[in-house]
Amino acid sequence: MLPAHERLRKTSVFQRAYAARNSVSFTCGTLYVLPRRPPQGKGKKPDTGLKPRHPLKGPMIGFSISKKVLKSACKRNRAKRRVREAYRLVKTTFDDAFRQEAAMHRWYALVYVINPLALTAGFDEIAASIKESLLKAGKKFGSK
Repeated sequence: MLPAHERLRKTSVFQRAYAARNSVSFTCGTLYVLPRRPPQGKGKKPDTGLKPRHPLKGPMIGFSISKKVLKSACKRNRAKRRVREAYRLVKTTFDDAFRQEAAMHRWYALVYVINPLALTAGFDEIAASIKESLLKAGKKFGSK
C-alpha cells in the first residue's frame, strides 16, 4: 500500500486532473497528470491548492476504474490492487535520472484510469507499461 501522504482521496483533485486534459494512454489504461501551479512570487513554494499535511516528496497518486468497465466490485478492486502494487514496485526503482526524465517534480497528482486488461495482463507487463506511461507524460507535458 502507498503511504497516506501519497494517496489521492479528494474527489475535487480527481476532477481537476480530468479537467486539465493532460492524458497519456498506456496498455492498462490512461494516465492523467495534474501539474503543480507555478510559484506566486519570488522565493515562494509552488501552490498546490490544498493545505499541506505532509511535505510533498512526489506527486499524489489515485487509481480509478468505472463500473461500466467491470461490473463486479471484486474484479474492479483486484485490477486496482494489481496496478497500485505495480506502481509501488516501479516507484522503488526510480533513480534521479528517471525522476528528471519523467518530470516527477512537476506533477501534483497522477490519476490512473484502469481498463480490463489489468486483470489479464502479466504483472511485469503492467509494471513496464506504468514506467512507459510516466516517461511519455514527462516528454509530452514536462516542459510546459
